[in-house]
Amino acid sequence: MRGGHAVRRRLLLPGAAALLLAAGGLAHPPAADAAEPCRRAVTGEELPSGAGPLPLIEQLGLRQAWDLATGSGVTVAVIDSGVDARHPDLTGSVRRGSEFTIVRDATGYSRTTPEPEQDCEGHGTAVAGLVAARRAEGDRMTGVAPGAAVYPVRIADGVERATTEILAAAIDDAVAAGAGVINLSLAVPTDYEPIREAVARAVEADVVVVAAAGNEGNQGISGGRMYPAAYDGVLAVGAVGNDGQPLDSSNAGPWVDLAGYGADLAVVAPGGTGYRVESGTSFAAAQVSGTAALVRSRFPGLTAAEVARRLTDSATPVGGGRNDRTGAGLVDPFGALTDLGPAEAAEAPAARVPVRPLPPDEPLLGPTTATALAVSGGLLLAVVLGLLGAPAARRAARRGWRTGPDAAGDPLPAAAPARLDWLDGGDSRPDPRNRKR
Repeated sequence: MRGGHAVRRRLLLPGAAALLLAAGGLAHPPAADAAEPCRRAVTGEELPSGAGPLPLIEQLGLRQAWDLATGSGVTVAVIDSGVDARHPDLTGSVRRGSEFTIVRDATGYSRTTPEPEQDCEGHGTAVAGLVAARRAEGDRMTGVAPGAAVYPVRIADGVERATTEILAAAIDDAVAAGAGVINLSLAVPTDYEPIREAVARAVEADVVVVAAAGNEGNQGISGGRMYPAAYDGVLAVGAVGNDGQPLDSSNAGPWVDLAGYGADLAVVAPGGTGYRVESGTSFAAAQVSGTAALVRSRFPGLTAAEVARRLTDSATPVGGGRNDRTGAGLVDPFGALTDLGPAEAAEAPAARVPVRPLPPDEPLLGPTTATALAVSGGLLLAVVLGLLGAPAARRAARRGWRTGPDAAGDPLPAAAPARLDWLDGGDSRPDPRNRKR
């Protein structure tokens, strides 16, 4: 039922559990008043000495995205096997959540508060770490939204054994807790009414609902749809490998919206300070949930539908365009934070450059300035004319301001005699050889 505890793990329910879900929760296993301690707890190992930054940081362009948002102020509900809040990378990021246990009464379940360390399988802790783990030294580990909070909703008997009523109640509980995003890393091949109605209530409450597409490769699944991923209003997430190509195990269909990385991911492990390696659409879904938290943090005025549209509009297409394996493409956190669609432009003043109004159409020079320039120009013209006329004035003064020889007795140069007789159109133009010398 889980969408990716490991690639090799099938999502189809084993016989007894399938019958349990098919009965709509009317049949129950033995009653349990409280969750039993883990018979077997999953643990991890330390990262190798000198391990570099988490590859997802570069693959998803997270450093650029963190310059704009870290998920602060947003709560992501993780409905899963629980979350071990004691891990150092999750310190301060996990709220006290809820725990649902199967019981024999009218409701079919009881709700309690889990212990902070309660996660037997480690699946929920891994998902929570990919959503909101704090940045470790050297960025060896981090979540997509390291500033977000995680609200764990633990299914005490295991998600595979949960009734439809428990899953519906878990979704309602996450909504009541104020989650802005719900991560559902689980999948079943059948449309169950209680789960469908609970998802519809979450969507109606303006919550971004993210679900794994599942890891069956659509083999043996009637109709090819997996739920809750295929419900209206849910972001259905497939998985790609480190080469960006779809995983063969990732379920496909027109209901798949986008994809995340899902192969050989280092994830936070419960039970100490260790880590594990996991694969599957569960962990691709966690990356989309973290990205939704980034967008909700940066643009708190956007509706859940607008957030989902941002994620799909900004996704990087795989194989040249939309397809049934990866939907719109690989999730792009930085692109989701900077993409401005028509519906969101008004909600993103920080992402726009303000345009100043044009100045009024006024004359370049005011009256006082124009007058001053005219007077200055007149004076300059007078000076220039005075300088140019000075030689002529001096010659006129030597002649006593009369025509004729100047004061020194020098005659004025004679004008050349006019020869107009050859301008009458005849052939009487003088021969220059007959000039007197």
